[in-house]
Amino acid sequence: MTIFGGSNNGRYLGNLLEIITMHRMTLAVIAYALGWTLLMWCIWRLTNKSLTALFLSFLFVFTLQAGFINNVLAWNAGFVNYVPPMVLALFYIIFVEKYRDKKINVFLASIWTLLLGVTVGLFNENMAIGSIIMAVLVLLYFNKKAQLYHVIYLVGTIISSAIMFSNPGYRVHSAYRGTTFKLDEIWRNYSNITHFWLITFNIVLLTAILLSILILTMRSSLPMLQKIITASLSLIFLVYYYAINDHLTKFTMDYNYSYQYGSLGDKLYNMEGIVSILLIIFMGYAIFTFYKNDPKMWLFYLMTGVIEGQLLFVNSPINVRGYFLAYIFMYLIGIRFTVDALDQFNFSFKNSVVNIVLLLTLIFMGNSFLTKIHANYVVNIERVSQPSFYKKGLEIKKHVPYPTFVWANDLTNQQSSPYWYLYLIKHNLIEK
Repeated sequence: MTIFGGSNNGRYLGNLLEIITMHRMTLAVIAYALGWTLLMWCIWRLTNKSLTALFLSFLFVFTLQAGFINNVLAWNAGFVNYVPPMVLALFYIIFVEKYRDKKINVFLASIWTLLLGVTVGLFNENMAIGSIIMAVLVLLYFNKKAQLYHVIYLVGTIISSAIMFSNPGYRVHSAYRGTTFKLDEIWRNYSNITHFWLITFNIVLLTAILLSILILTMRSSLPMLQKIITASLSLIFLVYYYAINDHLTKFTMDYNYSYQYGSLGDKLYNMEGIVSILLIIFMGYAIFTFYKNDPKMWLFYLMTGVIEGQLLFVNSPINVRGYFLAYIFMYLIGIRFTVDALDQFNFSFKNSVVNIVLLLTLIFMGNSFLTKIHANYVVNIERVSQPSFYKKGLEIKKHVPYPTFVWANDLTNQQSSPYWYLYLIKHNLIEK
């Protein structure tokens, strides 16, 4: 238990879905397609519901940094534990928004929100706690106008967390799982590792947000001094993050599991950590400036902090997957900024031009991803079909051409010869 205790957890629905998808390929394909489609639908539904927002929602997958692709998009265990709970959480926000000013059957609404609340926290620990805080934030917003189903959702999330954390695995000492409340360790983990996943590596999203803030600022009626300062900060952050991402290419990263750098030096780590915090504050300032009375934007911003805030106290395991949840909330913020910035331009056929460009980008990126995944499949079948591998169990030496699309960046000792032997026999790729 000391070594393997991390595998004993309360992710009951995530574990169940993983077992099902591991044994039934058809169900795995359906679950995968349904999960990602619903996630992108939720993103669209919560932003603008325009055609432009729809294309931007579909482009979500293609903006993911390498760590998210490796740990969530291309890895079943990451997908089943991190995509479904976000869909369930966003379902609740959509439901609350849709019926905030409408009459509704309170009993049926309470049953629905109870179901959402109980299930959302049985996939991973971050959402188990995060969903409770989100439920509280919703209640605080509605205050005296809160409905019974708002309270029932909170009750459901509490029940969900109680079920998850009642698992004895969380109370047994494990080398795999550890927390810290020491400020120096928290800062070291944030500055040396986790802020890269939250901020620095998400260069596509940062570009969209910062350029959008710049456009909104220049087209606004803000006082001239405030305009100059806000626009200048947008450009400074934008230039900085392109420069730092270029600079980081000179250093070696562990691409197999952790997606972190071995050593950049305390000066660079601390500078990077401080700049990331300043950027987060700047985004909050921009929301206050342009969306002061928009509860959804504040909820997305606060939930980004809620997810990150929990992870600050995690000392082991530290991995990129948890930050995927925060990235989704940031992406929701990014789409809203982007759509509103594009609305500042009113030339003829503007919408048509923008949507055609986005559609072509979507087609190009989709083709690129599918081509890479297929190329990996061809090379992988070739290498696992070698008798030295599936008969003798010798570790394969050849890598696939696009390791980002394989768990652990195609670490070859992750390939199981008994599994592939049965796979090759089942699909008539080799003889018994």
